Amino acid sequence: MFGPSVRQAMRNRSIRRAELAWLIGIAAQWAYLVAILVYTYDIGGVVAAGLASTLRMLPAAFLAPIVTGVADRLPPGRVLLGVHAGRAAAVGLAAVVVITGLPPALVFVAIVLEGVIACLHRPTTLALMPALARSPQELVATNAVTSTGEALGTLVGPALGGVLLAIGGPGLAIASTGVAFGLAALAVMAIDAQRPVATAGAARVGRLEQMLAGFAALRTYPAAGALVALFSVQTFVRGILTVLLVAVSVELLLLGEAGVGYLNSAIGAGGLIGAFLTLALVARRRLALPYSVSLAMWGLPIVGIGLLPEPAIAFALLAVLGLANATLDVSGLSLVQRSVPNAVRARVFGAFEGIVTLTFGLGSLVAPLLVELLDVRGALVLAGSLLPVLALVSAGIVRRADDSAVVPHDRLELLRSVPMFEPLPMTMLELIAGGLVEERHAAGVDVIRQGDPGDCWYLVVEGQVAVARDDRLVAELGRGDGFGEIALLSERPRTATVRATQPLYVYRLPRSVFLEAITGNPNAVIAGEELAASRLAELGL
Repeated sequence: MFGPSVRQAMRNRSIRRAELAWLIGIAAQWAYLVAILVYTYDIGGVVAAGLASTLRMLPAAFLAPIVTGVADRLPPGRVLLGVHAGRAAAVGLAAVVVITGLPPALVFVAIVLEGVIACLHRPTTLALMPALARSPQELVATNAVTSTGEALGTLVGPALGGVLLAIGGPGLAIASTGVAFGLAALAVMAIDAQRPVATAGAARVGRLEQMLAGFAALRTYPAAGALVALFSVQTFVRGILTVLLVAVSVELLLLGEAGVGYLNSAIGAGGLIGAFLTLALVARRRLALPYSVSLAMWGLPIVGIGLLPEPAIAFALLAVLGLANATLDVSGLSLVQRSVPNAVRARVFGAFEGIVTLTFGLGSLVAPLLVELLDVRGALVLAGSLLPVLALVSAGIVRRADDSAVVPHDRLELLRSVPMFEPLPMTMLELIAGGLVEERHAAGVDVIRQGDPGDCWYLVVEGQVAVARDDRLVAELGRGDGFGEIALLSERPRTATVRATQPLYVYRLPRSVFLEAITGNPNAVIAGEELAASRLAELGL
């Protein structure tokens, strides 16, 4: 059922824990949102529900780049622990206010606090995954699992929220989500992920520059900037839809308050199907077409609900929307992750979170105005029409973004084929790829000579070399074979001469980068030592 990349990813305990916490957190978030929107709708109608959604999003939108910049200096596992524990505390405050009948203004304070803390959840998780995944395929597979978790959470959370609302009202529903966030905190306590070492240049950058580094990176890497801009329009429409679904359930479909949860669960049900379909994306190198199609299919069901407001049709269309959401997230987020280097990835996702949170909040703010001007059905048709038009106009931009990976796919695949590098996460492969220097040599040239000091390692891209010791031919190497590791790992002079027997194209990796990559991973050290021992045996040493 699951491909090898997915199975390989899920063997990693840290990935499993991160994915479990993600699932619980998404489910708790949606149950909480349903309960909060119903509570505020009860006290002030669609205007109060829109205000609650806006207040949850707008402060978080402005603070996301700042808090992400601060959190980026901390171990990501600890950050996730703080996020889930903090959300549990904020939601607990809201539950106390609702249950005890304290002034509703305190609920809005709790809403703002939870929203600010929540803005760290997605960027921390998305920046963490490349440090745990080991290849582009495994990264897409991990994103597919994340999408599955989001779909399950979006399915279970709102439905559970609706059930809890029916049983005990908003107080019980909100309190239960606080407990769920506490469980998510327990799940991430044992996540182990190495942090990149800060460079001296980075240490000299001021705090303001660090906080805004994500926005600067979006300018430096325009492909990522374009993708984030497209996501921002989609989340604007999602903000509108989140508020409108309350009015759709109560006024248009006559499903009552509990129906708000059930309609959102339909999105989760479709997302669950879509998450399984996204596993097919693991084998794809090109993700532009799935992204553009999914963007269009996110908006069309909203138009359909406005044109045909029948309960059965609405549930089916929202399931289609959920399916599109899963493929949009996996393809789009994978493209963003590929488009920026590891050094700024967390900051980019901090900026991403701030932007899409802001646009979600603006959508929530605009929704009541659209209802006032156009009624509920007109608001649905207008909002849903934005995305198909945008998908058509932006298709070429997305294709160019697909071409602009920071480290080309074929280079990563070549590095992954080296046994020493096979255990390394993508972040370390990116470090290696960034240190590679291209060299070309004519046939007959000695690339390294026996007895010389070792200062670098080589990887054959094209051509062939002969390895000789004391003028005795020992081996011939071709594409994907590396040489020069013995001198680096054992701190001895070159043990053999390596001569090009054909026109040769190689990557040269400096000693410092090679050792940093290999010695930072125990499995890579073992693989390197085994390779060195095997080659020493071939040389008779």
